[in-house]
This record gives sequence, structure tokens and C-alpha cells, in this order.
Amino acid sequence: MQTGQSTEVQLEARDLTIGYPNRVICGPINLQLAPGAGLGIIGANGSGKSTLIRTILGHLIPVEGTVEFQSLPVNESSEHFRRTVAVQVTDGAFFEELTVREHLEMVARGHGLDDWVQLVQAELDFFEITAAADHLPGELSSGQRRKLLLAAALIRPAELLILDEPEQRLDLRIRQKLYQRLAGVRAKGTTLLAVTHDPLMLRSCVDQVLLLDEDEGELLDPQAGAQWLER
Repeated sequence: MQTGQSTEVQLEARDLTIGYPNRVICGPINLQLAPGAGLGIIGANGSGKSTLIRTILGHLIPVEGTVEFQSLPVNESSEHFRRTVAVQVTDGAFFEELTVREHLEMVARGHGLDDWVQLVQAELDFFEITAAADHLPGELSSGQRRKLLLAAALIRPAELLILDEPEQRLDLRIRQKLYQRLAGVRAKGTTLLAVTHDPLMLRSCVDQVLLLDEDEGELLDPQAGAQWLER
């Protein structure tokens, strides 16, 4: 599969089988994503969605096949990889002694953003968590924690953005705002990879869907993927 706005390859999986040394979960999977491409990943519980994400991020070694980011094997310890790949995961960790604002300031300043004060405030406003800006993670609701994870992923520059069920605990209005923003991120050349259970996300901001089903990956268009979720 080749999608996106360029003939360059941002992310490629070749004959990729995912799982563990004693248990294969899914494969083979073949993907080729260009800058600006948007791929939604769907499937039943246990089909390998999170395992695929962890393999793409280099947290798991492929059972077979390869994953490359910008023509190099994925390497989470590489400075280039860490500076160009932004991630939001469902079980993201927090520094319990830092406030919401301080978390975002740390990310923005760590990535060398000069206008970090304005960018942090913009994220607080976008996700409607300004009132919780001085709260510690332990004081946040589950929805506020999800918004903080998303804000931390979106405030920084990235060439590849990976989101794991970003819609969780967000109301419809915030989800619509988020999906519109993600479409804009893609338009600027960032590749989007998102695990989701939300048909609206597939219809709003991806151009291909990978369905992990019956131990293999099947490529669908967004409408077909949304219909699969709505079954």
C-alpha cells in the first residue's frame, strides 16, 4: 500500500509478522506509507493492534519481516527517531509531581520550540483543560488525563504521529475538533497512524484502513472500515 501526498516512503513494513517468540499474533503485514498518509488500524480485541504499534515503535522485535522508518530499521533509542516520531498511548505515564502546564512546557521546551509559552496555552485552550492547568495528574479525571496525553503528542513537531485509541473518554464535540486538526496535520506532511474504534475518525482523517482479522491484515477504504466497526 502506498498512500499520501509524496512518492517518498515514511514508514514501511515488509512481510511483517508480529507477536512473541512462542506466539504469533498476526501476519504477514505489508505497508508503505508516504509523508502525509493517514492509516487507521482496526480489529477485534486481541487481534494485534497494540502489538503492531509496539513493533512499529521498536518496543517488540518482529517475529518475521522488517519495519523501517525513513528507510532505516526502527530504533527507539535513536535521537532522530525520538525527535521525529510523536506517540500517544492509552497507558501513558506522567510525572506525578508536575502540573498539566508543566508537562506541556517540558515537552515543548525539550523539542526546542521558541514560542513554547503560547503553544502550551494553545493546547490547554484546544483541549479545554485550562482550568486544570495547575492540577497534578492525580487530580485529573480520566478524560483530562487523555487530553493531556494528546496535547503532549500534538504540541511537538513530528514527521510520524502514532495514536492509540485517541477517542477514548472524549465527547463528540472534542473528537470532531481533534479529527479536523489531525486532517490539518496530515496536510502539512505528517504521517498519521491511529488505532481506533471510532467510525467517525476513519471517515474524517485517514485514507486507508488496516483491518487485523483472522491472523492477517486486510486493507480497506475508510468507508468500508467504518462499516466494519458499525457491525
